Amino acid sequence: MKTSFLLVLAWIGSSAVMADEPLLTFDAAIARALERAPQMEMQRAALDSAQALQVSAGRLPDPAMLIGVDNVPLSGPDAFSTSSDMMSMTKVGLMQSFPSGSQRKGERERASAEVTLARAELFATRAEVARQTAVAWLRFASARETRQRLEALEGDLRLGADAARASLRAGRGAAADALEAEAAVAALKSRLLQLRGDEKRAEAELARWIGADAIAAPGPLPSLNELPKPVETLREYAHLHAEIAPLDARISVAEADLDLARAARRPGWGVEFTYGKRGPAYDDMGMLQFTVDLPLFPKNRQNPVISARTADVRRVRAERDAEIAMHGAELNQMVISWQQLGEQLQFLENEQLPLARERSRAALGAFRAGSSEARTIVDAFSSETELLLTRATLTVERGMAWSYLRYLQTSGDTTGSTP
Repeated sequence: MKTSFLLVLAWIGSSAVMADEPLLTFDAAIARALERAPQMEMQRAALDSAQALQVSAGRLPDPAMLIGVDNVPLSGPDAFSTSSDMMSMTKVGLMQSFPSGSQRKGERERASAEVTLARAELFATRAEVARQTAVAWLRFASARETRQRLEALEGDLRLGADAARASLRAGRGAAADALEAEAAVAALKSRLLQLRGDEKRAEAELARWIGADAIAAPGPLPSLNELPKPVETLREYAHLHAEIAPLDARISVAEADLDLARAARRPGWGVEFTYGKRGPAYDDMGMLQFTVDLPLFPKNRQNPVISARTADVRRVRAERDAEIAMHGAELNQMVISWQQLGEQLQFLENEQLPLARERSRAALGAFRAGSSEARTIVDAFSSETELLLTRATLTVERGMAWSYLRYLQTSGDTTGSTP
C-alpha cells in the first residue's frame, strides 16, 4: 500500500513538472523546420537568383565605344602626325548590336521558365522538409509515449516482484516464483534501455531539422486518420503534386533552349557611328555603317545544336512520364499502407491492448492474493509489452504513409495537399 502511494505521488509530481514545460507540437516542429532548414535557404537563394537574372534576360547588349587613329604616317617628315596628312584623323565612335527579336524573346522565355523551375523546386523542397520533419517528430513522440507506458508497466511489475519476495520470506511462496518475477522486471528494464536509446536517436534526427535548442517534450499525436484531401482527389491530381511540378518546369526550360537554338538561324544586326577629327586644314569626317550576321552554314553550326536541344526535350518528357508512373505506384502503395495500418492500429488499440491491460491487472491481483503463479504475471506483462512495442512500430509506419500523403501539395501551404 505504501509503495502504491509513493508511485501515485511520483506520478503527480512528474505530471506537474511536465505541465510547466512548453510542449513541442507537431505543427510547431514543421514550422520551425521550414524556417531554419538549410535545404529551404538553398532553394530560396536559387529562386532569388533566377528572379534576378530574369530582369536582364532579352535585353540589348551594352554598346561599345571606339577610340583610335586612322592613317597615321609612320615615316617621313610627318611621321606620327595626326593632323598634317589629309587622310590622318583621330576618331571616336559607338557600336550597338541588335540580336534578332526571336533570340531576345527566347532569352526572356527561358529566364521565365527558370523562375518557374526554381519556384517548383522550392515547393517540392518544402514538401520534403515537412515530410521528413513529420516522420522524425512522430518517431520521437511515439518512442517517448511508449517508453512512458512501459515505465508504468515496470511499476506494476515491480509490485508483483515485491509481492513474490514477501511471500518467499513469509514461507508461502517458492523461490522460483520470486526469481521469475525478478527476471521479468530485468527484461522489462532492458526493453526500457533500448527504448531510451531509440528515443535519443529520434531526438537527434528531429534536432537535425529544428535545431537542438528547440527540442522539448512532444505534444499530443495528431490524428493519423484524416487527410487534407480525399484519396480519390490525391490520385486524380497526381500529375500536379510537388514531386512532379519541377519536371514540368524542366520541360519548359528545355523547350526554351530549343527555341533559342532555332533563333540562332535568324540573323542579328549592328550599327556603328564614328566621328573623325582631322588636321586644321581639313574638314572633319563622320562614318555610319551597318553589320548583318550571315548564318551561311547552318548544317554544321546551328542545325546540330537544334538536334541536340530537340533530343533534350524528348529526354525530359520521358523522365517526366517515368516519374509520373513511379509516383502513381508509390502513391497507391502509401494509400494501401495508410489504410491497412490504420485498421491494424484500430484493432490493437480497441481490442488487444485493453484485453492485455485487464489480463495484466488480473494476473497481478491473483498473484498477490496467492491464487496464481509468477509465470502468469510474466506472460501477461510480456504480452502487453509486446503489444505496446508493436503499437509504436505501427504508429511510426502509418505516420510515414500519412506524412507522405499529407504533404503532396504544390503550393507554399504545408498544412496539406493542394491539387
